[in-house]
Amino acid sequence: MLYYILGILAVVVVHLITYLKCYENGIKVNWLHMWMSAGFSCYMVYIVEYLHNNVIENGIGLAKLAVMFIPAGLFMPIIYKRFKYFLMNILYVLCVGGLIGVLQYINCHKFNPLNIVFELFGVLIGYIFTMIVNEISPEFRKRCVIKKRKKQIRYLSFEAETLALLVFILFFAGAMVERISGRDIEKQKGAVVYEHEDEYKDIYYADKDKYDRYDAYAKLHPDMKLEDVVWRVDANLDQEFYDEAYTTMADANTKSPLLINKFNRVSEDYEPEKLVSIEGDYVATPETTTAYHELINDLEDLGMKIYVVSSYRSVEYQRNLHNYYLKSDTPEEVDTYSSRAGYSEHHTGRALDISQVRGNLNAFEGSDEAAWVYENAYKYGFIVRYMDNEIDVTGYIFEPWHITYVGKEIAQTMHDEGITTLEEYVVKYVDHKKP
Repeated sequence: MLYYILGILAVVVVHLITYLKCYENGIKVNWLHMWMSAGFSCYMVYIVEYLHNNVIENGIGLAKLAVMFIPAGLFMPIIYKRFKYFLMNILYVLCVGGLIGVLQYINCHKFNPLNIVFELFGVLIGYIFTMIVNEISPEFRKRCVIKKRKKQIRYLSFEAETLALLVFILFFAGAMVERISGRDIEKQKGAVVYEHEDEYKDIYYADKDKYDRYDAYAKLHPDMKLEDVVWRVDANLDQEFYDEAYTTMADANTKSPLLINKFNRVSEDYEPEKLVSIEGDYVATPETTTAYHELINDLEDLGMKIYVVSSYRSVEYQRNLHNYYLKSDTPEEVDTYSSRAGYSEHHTGRALDISQVRGNLNAFEGSDEAAWVYENAYKYGFIVRYMDNEIDVTGYIFEPWHITYVGKEIAQTMHDEGITTLEEYVVKYVDHKKP
């Protein structure tokens, strides 16, 4: 609301100055022009308010973005003479899109260049439509521009460019104040209005102190269901992975499930209370071992067999493994397939890497054994932890061989409810109790 007020005030001031300059220079005031100009200016205020903290990333959202900028290419050549040239429209949108991009980076810490591309595409569509209208009815445009009584050349300097500059300066200043102070200006007044407040109240796992984070994440993902927005924010997925401010130490005494991910870690000296041999030299918790043996027995009855390739790892072992991978890949690449020390599920003794070929994990995907495990693992209390297309949640690429023991009841619930990540389950069933 604050930005709307600042924007509307800028519109009023600029058009008042324009009116006074018309009066001072003996220029006839064209009220159709003035009202169209004011309407277009208010529309630009709306666009800036909507986009300054909302980075569009998906196909449908980008298409909507192009539609939003059609009026810019449609009305600017009609209202302002200098914008009858398409190059002026392109420069205007590049300036507007660039400033919006700066605001998005300040508020969302990200910027998508495709936003500017689709903004230009929208202006192009609007401009083409304007040219068609101008060919059909050239008199329409003449009625919309300011007419001059005197023959000498005079210029009105307070038009769309000046208005845009003032509005964006106000928005930029407001964004910087929020960034520096770390608080929303409206919150200081104690009258915060959340966009989906009533809907949050109907979601039992929504926390009131996170409404502002829900709103921000929903704007970044406009096509995502609000229920998914809430549990993802509760799982801190609106933050950067490994952000210490949002990292918690896992409770070593918890039974099930023990969530270990890029926001939940174990201590440097953590070791499960009890470990037993699961296969060869590999060890795991007793519950994991029992469940695994039940699984492989049923699998062998079908003429198939799998082997443990990795199980419990100490924190020091994981540190050495992670550092080894860093010798050949960048830290960003390694983080997608190898956990940092303290952040690996293998520390819990409940995670297993399996394959039908000893020592070869890559052979597992696409095999009959893999298909059977995907279909039946939940019956034994296991889940396939790092599923395909879940990297934005888990932070890891698809690992079909990585199964985690969570217990039969939890695995059954996840299967029945269509929950594919432990993060979602913990938010909905551990951190909050379903009514």
